[in-house]
Amino acid sequence: MTNAVSVEDEDELISKLKTVSRSYRLQSMGLKIDGVPFNLAAYPWLIEILDIDHPHVVIRKGAQLGFTVAMVLKSIDQLMHRYNRGLLYLMPTRDDVSDFSKSRFDRMMKDNKEIASEIRDVDAAGIKRIREGFMYFRGSKSRSQLKSIPVDAVVFDERDEMEAAQVELARTRMDGSTFAEETELSTPTLPDFGIDATYKASDQRMYHWKCKRCSAWTCMELEWPECLKQQTDGQVVRICVRCKNKMSLGKGEWVASFPQRNIAGFYISQLCSPTVPTRKIFDEYNDPMHDNREFFNSRLGLGYADIEDVLDEPTLEAVMGQDPKRFSAQGPCWMGVDVGKHDLHWMVGERRSETHLETLAYGVAHEMGEIHDLSERFNVCCGVIDAMAETRVVREFLATHGGWYGCHYSDAQRTGYDFSAVQQRVAVNRTEILDHSHRQITQRRAIFPRKDSDWPEFVKHMTNIARTTIRDGQTGIPKTRWILRGAKRDHWRHAWAYGVLAAEQTPIATRARRIITPYGNGGGSRSWMAA
Repeated sequence: MTNAVSVEDEDELISKLKTVSRSYRLQSMGLKIDGVPFNLAAYPWLIEILDIDHPHVVIRKGAQLGFTVAMVLKSIDQLMHRYNRGLLYLMPTRDDVSDFSKSRFDRMMKDNKEIASEIRDVDAAGIKRIREGFMYFRGSKSRSQLKSIPVDAVVFDERDEMEAAQVELARTRMDGSTFAEETELSTPTLPDFGIDATYKASDQRMYHWKCKRCSAWTCMELEWPECLKQQTDGQVVRICVRCKNKMSLGKGEWVASFPQRNIAGFYISQLCSPTVPTRKIFDEYNDPMHDNREFFNSRLGLGYADIEDVLDEPTLEAVMGQDPKRFSAQGPCWMGVDVGKHDLHWMVGERRSETHLETLAYGVAHEMGEIHDLSERFNVCCGVIDAMAETRVVREFLATHGGWYGCHYSDAQRTGYDFSAVQQRVAVNRTEILDHSHRQITQRRAIFPRKDSDWPEFVKHMTNIARTTIRDGQTGIPKTRWILRGAKRDHWRHAWAYGVLAAEQTPIATRARRIITPYGNGGGSRSWMAA
């Protein structure tokens, strides 16, 4: 099957390009990209991307759809005709910048003298002077490279691989500009994180194709997987949503689902790619051994997470008991406390067996005296408190409370938990304890109090971090990390992790204890036995 665009469609496209400026300028320059003529007829969805000037553009995309080249060309054109200060083009790491500069940008300039005549290198750090402005290529990991750069716009290329703090720092580089325009583009990683979350807050534009047979419009992403059909000869083709006939990709346009929103969002996948065979996508989808994460992220341009990556409300409901929160307990109990700027989020519970934990109560305190009172009421045998924030207050608390430990997340602590009774300190690898406390729930070795007015907020905290793989900024080696999916609202999730740590040093409750049996939907059935 071929994805080529017909001559008739190309003539119509050229006619359309004459009514706009930037895309027509670039198309008419006869550019070559990676040795191939730059041809918007093969990538018509890029026309609106190139021409739009908007305070905030977000592009959720499949891999290898031409967006990086388009954004670099657009950035150069904006510096030639629009911006007068500069533009920051941000990539995840300095190695990404170096690789792009050496393998693609330098070749682009060599092959396209008309653009190259407007650009000159300033130094080896990735600064290009374009007429009166500057284009800064930077890696997002280095704070020093993001300081003291006055720019009119920022492009975040592969936004999901960048840390939130660095993104916010880069945005401050536009504080003195009358333009202050940003573009985020990325292949998504997790649902409701990064590019996926921003796109969902946008006007949500999707690309629709017009059928030449019946004139109906089809959005491949909305019709997936029914948009692909295997014919009797084994060929896999795209089909029209109305007439069900084979559909070639010719005339198309972006359609917004929420045009009143003030973020311009674009989403397109490899289902529209002129280079990825539809047969390849079809076969991977039907192969039970294919990598779901890579398929959803790179092929479909969708975030993906399974039960090992993120908690959701149904998973929490599956380990929710029938009892309300307790006010006190005989214990011995464990307790975990996460320290914030203004509040202390806490959880307290008992060990029911060698493997099972029950949370008896959770809440928010406003001062350490409340944690002292809770510790007394619940007969806390071992408590673990976040020692990485408000360190003076935590040290004072530990000095007067035996059996309590300050927790330090440490990448140097490779495995296990290092409790020091003398120093009242426990060191733990952050990823390991978050993995362990996550499995405690997904493997149904935990139980939480039944729903009350705090439940919706509790769910937000427990589900607001996700497990993902990121590349080390210096080595490029992939590392597993737990990251925030949204605003900083994960305190009970960390209090639970500290509580799981404290339970390691807490005996099984000596009073009559409950034997936890398999849970039904939203509750646990229990039987009682003597301790």
